[in-house]
Formats: sequence, C-alpha cells, structure tokens
Amino acid sequence: MVPVIVGVVVTPLSIGLGAVLLGSFDDSEAVGGDVPAPVSTELKAGDVGVPVLYAKLLRDAAADCDEKLLTAPVLAAQLKRESNFNPRARSIAADGPADDDGSLTDPRSEEQRAEDGKPGGADLPGGEQATGSGSEETSSGASGEELPAVAQAERPVTRGIAQFSDADWAAGGIDGNNDGVKDVLDPADAIPAQGRKMCGLLRTAKKHPGYRGTPLELALAAYRVSWKTVGEYGGVPRASGADGETYEYVKAVMKSYPKMVVPVGGNASGGWTLPVEGPAGTPYHQRGSAWSTGLHTGVDFVILTGTQVKAIGPGEVVTAGDGGDYGNQVVVRHEDGTYSQYAHLSEVKAVVGQSVQGGTLIGWSGETGNATGPHLHVEIRTGPGFGSDISPVPYLRAKGLIL
Repeated sequence: MVPVIVGVVVTPLSIGLGAVLLGSFDDSEAVGGDVPAPVSTELKAGDVGVPVLYAKLLRDAAADCDEKLLTAPVLAAQLKRESNFNPRARSIAADGPADDDGSLTDPRSEEQRAEDGKPGGADLPGGEQATGSGSEETSSGASGEELPAVAQAERPVTRGIAQFSDADWAAGGIDGNNDGVKDVLDPADAIPAQGRKMCGLLRTAKKHPGYRGTPLELALAAYRVSWKTVGEYGGVPRASGADGETYEYVKAVMKSYPKMVVPVGGNASGGWTLPVEGPAGTPYHQRGSAWSTGLHTGVDFVILTGTQVKAIGPGEVVTAGDGGDYGNQVVVRHEDGTYSQYAHLSEVKAVVGQSVQGGTLIGWSGETGNATGPHLHVEIRTGPGFGSDISPVPYLRAKGLIL
C-alpha cells in the first residue's frame, strides 16, 4: 500500500548535533531491527510532556495497533514535533499568504525554531558533508544500486494536531469520536488517524529490511514525505541530501519519545501518590447532618494546618480558589476524565490551566469553609463540580494507593 504524500512545515528544519538516530543510515552497516521501547509507557503530563486532554487518545491509538513498536510515547513525540500539540496549527505554504483570519502558522514551538537555526547533519553518522545545490550526490536503493538524489518533495499545506494534508485526510481521516464528522482539526479524530497511519507504515517498513533505517525510523520518514519517497531514497533520506529535513525530523522524534514517559517508581516525576502523609479520618458516605446531602462526599485526612497538599496524579488544574462551603479548593482533571478535589485549604498555590504531576504541590491544608477543624477533604469525581462524587477508595487502590 502506498500512502498519499503527507507534508508538514515547508520551512527548513534542523536540530542540533546532540543525538543520533538508532539506525545509522550508513549503507556499510546493518540496518533495520527493532527499537527498544522505553522502560515505562505511562505518559508524562504537563509542559514537558503531553497535554492531559490528549493522553488517553494517544494510549488508545497505540493500543489499536498490533505493532509493538508503535507506543503512545512515540505518537506523542510525533505530535510535539508536528504541531507542538496545537490542534489549530497549519504549516506555512512556500509562497502562499496567510488567509483572512491569519490562521497559517508555523507549528513549531519557540524552542524548536531556535534549535532549527543551528547547523546540523554534517557530523552525524550516515550524514555526509553538505555539498550545495549543484551537488551530484547519490543515494543507494534497496538493491544496492546507486540512484540519483531525489528532489525534495513538494509538500502541501497541512493542518491540525497531526498535520494531515487535505488529500491525505480525505484518504485516511476517520471519525474517532463517532460524532458523524471526520474533522482534521479535532484531536479526537486526528490522533486515531495518526495512529492508524503509523501502524500501516510500520507494517510496510518491516517488509523492507534492506532499507536504510529501522522500521520505526522508516515509518516516521514515510509519515513525513510518503512511502513512495522513502522507497526512492532506499530508506530514510540522508542528512545532507535534498530531504535532509526529513532526516532531522526522524532524529528529533527518536530523541524525544523516551522523554514522554514517567520514570518507573517516581511520584514526584509524575506517578500517583497520596495527597498528604497522614491518617484517614471521616470516610466516604458517612451519614450526618453536617453535610447538605446528609452524606460525606469524600474522604478526610487528619493533618495539621499548613501541611503540604499534593496532586494525586498527572492532570490539569480546572478550579483554584474559593469554593463556598469547601473553602479554598483545587480541582484537577486527570487524563482518564476523572477529577480530584482538595478542599478546606489554608492557601492555594495552583492556578487554573496549570499542568501538574503526581506529587506537585498545589496548596496547604487548613480549615476554611464548612470545617470544624484542620483537615484535608478529598473527593474523586466524574465531573468538575459538586454532586459527581464517586467512592475514592477503589479509585485510589486502582492507582496503587492504599489509605
């Protein structure tokens, strides 16, 4: 199967010399084989990882593929490079002006643009010295014969978090959220389509062990420029060739995907943890007149005022401040769509929109609001507001946390 050509940003892309691809692209060395997966596949949420809203979509997209090389961290690193997780991103046409609402944008982050200004490729294994536009450079095909260097692919404007061209979306777009619309600007559609496309490219790549690059590297290159172009190059384009930016794209994704995961065992680095160190007090659904519903809607921790309160897991702060009877509160939305609430705080540190990890300090305990003494009230909810509480004990136990 030959996929439709996919384009991304048409401005030159190049990153620094700090890392090499796991496949060297040197024709004199063995290529192909498997790329080892990271030691963990739990996605790291937040500014240095994955926006929490997309974590489940990425996990599901990877799980739908039977190719073990395709993991959620790989897809996440791809989106980071494609659009910096911007669902409205559009690549810049080579000679086209922005449209009326100015929506043509460079999807690279400021950091990526700074990196792209650095020279690269000359000192990498498999990357020859730059030779200028008149070079007679050649590349080797799958059979070992010398092929003329392929002209850089002409790439159309691409859109969305996964940067599909209109033609590619028409061929491979899907209705991931079953709302009756295949919307390239909706991550719920684009991320599953990205996963499906990468899965198919991996299957194709494994049928060409003689190509320059591992199967994952070949699939990434084909996502960038099409499998037809990869075939013409006999593998991943060389660093100094006509499509050197594709080499840099693959290198960038391979370098960054191990950073998209939570190291095994570290609470402070993004895992799950109890919000405080202290004994549990009033249990969930204890009856009493102190509560408007006649039932306690969370679980209490008996601690002194001023105790540090931490987020229990990766997520995004959706509420931070006065909560009426709850006093000062923080509510965090987690990647599985559940919410955790922390109430009666003496002071709030978190701010709305902040990405947090398990163990991130979000405030200090107290007795503000409807409280008869210092403690921390914690709820697990299916929604952000009062009345959507669920039993916290089974939820926490599923995360490996025992009260």
